Amino acid sequence: MRIMRAVGAVWVAGALVAGAPGGALAQDHAHHHQAHPALPDGWMAHFDGAAGHAGHGADDGLSFEAMEPGWHITTGPSGIFYRHEFRAEGTYVLEAEIRLFDPGARRESFGLFFGGSTLHDPEEQRYTYFITRRDGHYMIRNREGTGVSDVQGWTEHEAIPTWDGRPEGADAVPYLLRVEVGADEVVFRINGVEVDRRRRDGLALDGHFGLRVNHGLNLHVVGVDVTR
Repeated sequence: MRIMRAVGAVWVAGALVAGAPGGALAQDHAHHHQAHPALPDGWMAHFDGAAGHAGHGADDGLSFEAMEPGWHITTGPSGIFYRHEFRAEGTYVLEAEIRLFDPGARRESFGLFFGGSTLHDPEEQRYTYFITRRDGHYMIRNREGTGVSDVQGWTEHEAIPTWDGRPEGADAVPYLLRVEVGADEVVFRINGVEVDRRRRDGLALDGHFGLRVNHGLNLHVVGVDVTR
């Protein structure tokens, strides 16, 4: 059952609560943000390092446009992108289809983040992210404050498509990233194939979710979905 496709929903203890985070929670979260001029209405961004928070660095090269189906993103500094109402807790499935356009010779990464908390504070932020890149590798990583730690470092997997291996004449390569958060384990899939499986312990799982995109990438995001 599809519950969210770029619209508001909140999971609490595995149960769906329709709409955006209410009352004081939404107001408090919004208080810490300014809208970046390159973002569609309702979207927020936090950038790595000195680039800081959304609303800063208007000339940073970021382009983020609503474009059917989904959004077209050209970065810009590395960072995360999400909406206030993008929250999931308990057990859930998070999925996004991302199409990679010509990345050049660079191996910049892109994918999903989840379990986000205190995202407005670079010193206190926390989230886990699941990313891939042009050469058929994936990574799972935790961010706490300004530091990061690998859950699984860069690992090659035959199920992950590569830019160099794309069909002749193709101008983009599709990646379907899926995170299945169960009661005991979390399964990570790319294009329908399991690439990793972890215990819930040590992962940030409850909180905001969205997109994690490194700098200088050209992507089309078809959808960001949460299902039960």
